[in-house]
Amino acid sequence: MIRDYYKNIVNGLDVKSNLLSLKDLLKDTTKGSRSKEALLLMMNGDCSVFTGLLKDEDPKIRKNSAIVLGILGIKESLEPLYEAYENETTLYNKASYVEAIKKIDYTPFLDRLKARFEELKKGDLTEETKKHVLDEMKQLKSIFGTGKPEFIGYGLQNEVVLITNRNFKNITSEALGDEDFKEFPAGLIVKTKDLRKILPIRTYEELLFIPDKAKTVTNDAAKAAKELIDGDIKDYIFNRIGIVGEKGKEKKDLRVNFRTELKTKDKVKNPDFVKKFSSEMEALSKWELSNSVSDYDVEFRLIENSNGKLNVLIKFHILKDVRFTYRRETVSAGVKPYLAATVMKLAEPYMSGNAVVLDPFCGVGTFIAEREPVVNAKMYYGIDIFGEAIEKAKKNLKSAGLMKKTELINKDFFDFEHEYRFDEIVTDMPFVTDKKTSEEIENLYEAFFKKSNELLEKKAVIVMYSRNPEFVNKHYGLSGCSIKEDFEISKKENAHLFILAR
Repeated sequence: MIRDYYKNIVNGLDVKSNLLSLKDLLKDTTKGSRSKEALLLMMNGDCSVFTGLLKDEDPKIRKNSAIVLGILGIKESLEPLYEAYENETTLYNKASYVEAIKKIDYTPFLDRLKARFEELKKGDLTEETKKHVLDEMKQLKSIFGTGKPEFIGYGLQNEVVLITNRNFKNITSEALGDEDFKEFPAGLIVKTKDLRKILPIRTYEELLFIPDKAKTVTNDAAKAAKELIDGDIKDYIFNRIGIVGEKGKEKKDLRVNFRTELKTKDKVKNPDFVKKFSSEMEALSKWELSNSVSDYDVEFRLIENSNGKLNVLIKFHILKDVRFTYRRETVSAGVKPYLAATVMKLAEPYMSGNAVVLDPFCGVGTFIAEREPVVNAKMYYGIDIFGEAIEKAKKNLKSAGLMKKTELINKDFFDFEHEYRFDEIVTDMPFVTDKKTSEEIENLYEAFFKKSNELLEKKAVIVMYSRNPEFVNKHYGLSGCSIKEDFEISKKENAHLFILAR
């Protein structure tokens, strides 16, 4: 097949159709590599048939020839490609030339490519030219991004949102010390000049930035983008992102990639809005902000408010969150680490620094890992019936530096025996799902409390995260403990934290 396409192109037979088929075959994810090798063998280093087509009067033939040359990566085609790029008059072809040049070697033309980019930045975009010019700018900008973007705005005046547990914002606010904050339904709004002081706090789920000026925009994609640009959003972002060179010197030639997330009641509208908004942001920023669906540095979080407008929040994905880096392995049903940290802070008054602690359903070890920063224990025991969970817990707790005082056991908790008793049980209890019926879970709770009575010291504590509080209230007496605290963690999930003690 590849031979037929190439032979027809060489002989001038239906060049446009054969060239298109050849290009599609080379771009095929399953056959492309073999097709490329076969074509290069047939060409024997002679790319003149394709470089010659760069001068064809049909712009689509010129474009597809450039794409083919880029895929083949033949160095001898570089000069003709760049010459064709400079001479090209059809705007929709320009981006394909740059992409092809980039795949081979753009360095001989770097200064001229930068000059072209600056020329495009200064030009006026019309509805007719905008898409093609921006496509070309996107390809050009991808060449100039050198080094890795890093967050550098730690000491600036930052207004940030900390998303916390809605019922226990105070756990996070107490950790803020003298930082200026106010509450809102989903967490805290904090003003700070020392971001490094806030970052280590373990009880918030997410940290988002509120821009200085355009805090709210209209619920129209094009207008929203313009309001953000007019509100100096580029300066806000670029003041907080730098590219560090080989000697640690910040470079000003930034390429900031972004994505957009819209949260509204109108789910049908979302995809069209995001696409239009992102395109407008690229155009209005002259590609200094570049939309990317995967490799992005920042995220625009647009959230519809009660007035029908959009609150603007920014997430800097390049801002490193090292709080839970120990958690290399996860399971879908596991509690989130920020929530486990919140639970442990609530339970802190009841925990002892010399305790021998048991987690009978330890999963990947999150409760053990989050208890330790609150009150250091003497020893941890983690049990889980699933061997995969135990293996994951080993990796996590080793990363957390806790394996020297942790014993992990792959066993059914109800078959577990131990020569001495425990001071404390901390656990995230199994709960009713489509795989576990209410009756099964209630039986498990009843058996758990009976077993706990056998394993606990005379003065002992149970720290229990439960999504079935009705079973706790019904069977807790079997443990020989009384309920000291009942914290409602989430009404929606019916999640409670129980502190039980003897």
